Amino acid sequence: MKKIQWIVAACCLMAAVACSDNDPIVPPVVEEPGEELPELPTEVITGSRAMWVSYDSNALADANNATGISAALVSWRLLLTDPANIAFDIYRSADGAAEEKLNAEPIATATSWADATMDATKTNHYRVTLTGQTATLCEATLTAEQATSFYRAIRLNTNVPEAGITYAPDDTQVGDIDGDGELELIIKREPYDGANQGGWQNGTTLLEAYRMDGTFLWQIDMGINIRSGSHYTSFVVYDFDGDGLCEVAFRSSEGTKFADGKVITDAYGQVNDYRIREDGGGGWSSGASLGSITGLIFEGPEYISICRGYDGREITRMDNIPRGGEGSKPSRGKYWIDYWGDDYGNRMDRFFIGVAYLDGVPDAATGTRTSNPSLIVTRGIYKNWQVWAADLKGGKLETRWKFDTAEHSSNLLSMVSHSFRVADLDGDGRDEILLGSAAIDDNGAELWCSGNGHGDVLNVGKYIKDRQGLQVVASFEDANTYNNMGHGYGCQVLDAATGELITGHGAGSTADVGRCIVADIDPDSPDFEYWSSLQEGVFSTSGAGLVSTRYPTGIGGGVMYNVAIYWSGQPTRELFDRALVVSYTDNPDVEKSNKTRLLSFGYYGSSDGNHSTKYNPCYYGDFLGDYREEMILPSADLTSVYIFSTNHPTAHRLPHLMSDHTYDISQAMQNIGYNQGTNLGYYVGAETMR
Repeated sequence: MKKIQWIVAACCLMAAVACSDNDPIVPPVVEEPGEELPELPTEVITGSRAMWVSYDSNALADANNATGISAALVSWRLLLTDPANIAFDIYRSADGAAEEKLNAEPIATATSWADATMDATKTNHYRVTLTGQTATLCEATLTAEQATSFYRAIRLNTNVPEAGITYAPDDTQVGDIDGDGELELIIKREPYDGANQGGWQNGTTLLEAYRMDGTFLWQIDMGINIRSGSHYTSFVVYDFDGDGLCEVAFRSSEGTKFADGKVITDAYGQVNDYRIREDGGGGWSSGASLGSITGLIFEGPEYISICRGYDGREITRMDNIPRGGEGSKPSRGKYWIDYWGDDYGNRMDRFFIGVAYLDGVPDAATGTRTSNPSLIVTRGIYKNWQVWAADLKGGKLETRWKFDTAEHSSNLLSMVSHSFRVADLDGDGRDEILLGSAAIDDNGAELWCSGNGHGDVLNVGKYIKDRQGLQVVASFEDANTYNNMGHGYGCQVLDAATGELITGHGAGSTADVGRCIVADIDPDSPDFEYWSSLQEGVFSTSGAGLVSTRYPTGIGGGVMYNVAIYWSGQPTRELFDRALVVSYTDNPDVEKSNKTRLLSFGYYGSSDGNHSTKYNPCYYGDFLGDYREEMILPSADLTSVYIFSTNHPTAHRLPHLMSDHTYDISQAMQNIGYNQGTNLGYYVGAETMR
């Protein structure tokens, strides 16, 4: 039976929370250590705390790559519904012996405990209570076997469609698919990455579900008519119908096989192969050279399928945005050039999928839903593009609205990035869709267009403490567009509500600015910092100008551009790239000489990441323990995924990050197209964390 888990909405992973300037979420105020705490509630505050124990048995083995922290870190969630003065006690028992209380004073400024006296040869059980009470709030166990590895491994299912093919773990999403309050993983497995290129490839893309203990649940095979690659196989895991269980939505076609064995066929029960072959079969055989389009798919049915998360069975499907444009028969040639921008299927096949609360975002104080979210589907980037919104009602997908640039101003052409973001951009309590240099309102109308053109990196969050609303940080590709039609900078900070320029760098640049990043890395500089592959310096998002000419650097001294991560528990944020976590400033907690290179995941057996030179993790976000973010990476041999959680102590605490609406949607859509970073909708910087 399906279980509804919204009693305490903040404890459910998919309960998102919006933030506005009138009703902001702020970190709970706590008393200074030694002050008398006000009386706490007598009842146990219920909700999933996702308690976790992280321990590095080789912490001091490598001064550059190991963590340099020998204590075990026990951490748990702070919930939105917790009172501001909440405090905790923690107990430990080893191998079933009598438990001992570890803290002498109430744990009032953090939701974690660094256990420096743990015996890793024993099974250690931890239990947390409210201060002065006996009832268990949350508990977790670390076995002696688990203590031998810094990560938890999930071994991938070996029952795959074709022997001899490596189905590598790729983009991953997390969600509660069975309503038990615990998280599961949906892992995409790719036999090849066919993005941006033709060529015949064997194997099909798989979606697989796993419990956190490694239990394999089900497999969906997208089939031969869905080309593998980051542009073609976007998927999203979210609760679309409000029943407390997440669904899985993705593009499907003839040959897609669901977890119950059912296969999409044609009207005659057959699966046609629409892939273009060197002999001219399976699709068009004229026009562009066959070598450039072999293996691509230019015709045949395309759907959006939505499946039950708990068993992988299809609930319903709808037609996808057509290749030829709404109401048009797909016709490769002049029509495709005029509409999509090329005639060989590259630009036509840029497909993204996501989620947005178009009727009202969840309540900021409790996380309670006021409405169910909509499924968002897009197609096209470089010329015309389309956005559809649909709602899951009564087991059917009902189209809410459709947006096609061909029916609007030509100024909108080519304004899409390699991903899209969703947030309440204008503060009206409903989500908007940020395509890149254009934004669509909750009702499907144009909200704004900055004119900056296409880009690879797109962030939206709260980066300026005292400025109203959210901000956008993005970099752009076409210098002629961002100079002549846009705001004149290769990397820009924009007002999310209007698209107006706040600040930027790279004036008059002629470069494709392929990388940029935003994070509060300098504790002495107000507001967030941002920088880009132009390497003109580290700048303030507020427009205060140059902060530094020194960058956070990784392997070989390369500048870190990938994503920002909450890892160490210091007041600032760290950077992740190429399986490294790097701090901009020295970290006082690590017991090693290199105090900025916090760890290399590769030292513990992971690969450097996915998607070639982008080095993306499978997933990262706050889904275990306290507010710090976990990292999921493929193992070096691609047979497992490794889950890493921080072992850094901290004197700070924040509510579970997914209880912030902007953050929740950013983590749920981080793997859409080119992977993007997570961002909060309220301000967390060095000024607020001191």
